[in-house]
Amino acid sequence: MKVSIISPFSFGYIDSLVEKVSDKSDLEVQYINTAQISFKYSNITQRSKNIFLKMFSGRNIKKEFIEKEIISRFEGESIQDTILIIRPDKLSRQLLLYLKSKTDKLITYFFDSLSSFPNQKENIDLFDKVYSYELDDVKKYNFHFITNFIPFDNFENIRGYGLFNISSYDKRFLIFSKIAMQLNDFNYPYKIVIRKEKPISTKLIEIVKDYWSLEKVHTYILEAEVLLDIQKEDQHGLSFRVFEALGYGKKLITSNQSIVNYDFYKPENILVINPLKPIIPIRFLEQRTLDVPESIKSKYRREAWIKEVFL
Repeated sequence: MKVSIISPFSFGYIDSLVEKVSDKSDLEVQYINTAQISFKYSNITQRSKNIFLKMFSGRNIKKEFIEKEIISRFEGESIQDTILIIRPDKLSRQLLLYLKSKTDKLITYFFDSLSSFPNQKENIDLFDKVYSYELDDVKKYNFHFITNFIPFDNFENIRGYGLFNISSYDKRFLIFSKIAMQLNDFNYPYKIVIRKEKPISTKLIEIVKDYWSLEKVHTYILEAEVLLDIQKEDQHGLSFRVFEALGYGKKLITSNQSIVNYDFYKPENILVINPLKPIIPIRFLEQRTLDVPESIKSKYRREAWIKEVFL
C-alpha cells in the first residue's frame, strides 16, 4: 500500500507515527512535514507585498509556495491508497480537491478539538473519513473515534522521581502556578516548563522561549515519577501526555475528568483534579504506582492506531 501523511509541526508526535509506519513492509509512506518546507522572502519588497495581499485579498505568498511544493511531491506519482492530513484547516480547498484526486481514500485526523480550531470543519465534505479524539465532536458530526497513541515502543515501567510538565503559555498558567506552590511547600521535586516567547518573572516555573524536541521532552519524562496534564479549555479528549504516562508506567495528575471512563484508569496511578481548585494530596505522590497490563496498553500503541487508520 502507498500512503502519504501531510502534517504541520506536531512536536514530533506525527514523526513518531511515520517512523512506525515506515517499519511496516506492506506500507510505503511519503511524509510531508509542512514545517520543513523552506520558504524565504526574496527581499523586503516581497515581504511587504505579502502583508498587503493577506490584508486585502486573503492571499498568502508563503502558503501558496508550500502548497505548490506539496503538489510537486505527487506529480508523476501513481494514485495513493490513502492520504492522511493533519490540520486540514491549514490547506486550501483547492489543494484538498487536488489531493482527493490523487488517492482512493482521503482521510484526516483532528489533532485538536473543533472548539479549539473551528475552521477544521469547513472542508469535511471532502474526506472519506474524519477521525477525532473528542467524543463530543464524534457524536455531533458523526466522526470516527480514535484516541491519540503512545508515541514510542516501550514494554517496561520506568521508575523515576519528581514531577514533570511542559506546556505553552495560556490561561492554564495560573493552574500550573498553584500546583507548583503546593509541590514547593511539600519539598517535592518538580520541573514545570512553560514555553513563552516573551519572558515573565516567576520563581516557581521555568520559562523557555523555544520549543523542545520530543527527544528532549522524553529525557525529562523518563526521569520523572509523575506527569502533569492540564487540559485546555473545552478539551475533553486525552492528550499525548496521558499516553506517555501510560507507556512508561508513570503516575499522572490530570484535569481531564473523562479519563475515569478508560480501561487503563486506576486511582492509584491517576489523580483527577479540579482545575479551578487543584489540590495535590501528598499521599498520591508517595504511593506505589500499579502496573497496567500490556493487554490494555497494546490498544493504545502506534501499531493499533496504524491498523485502524491504514489497514
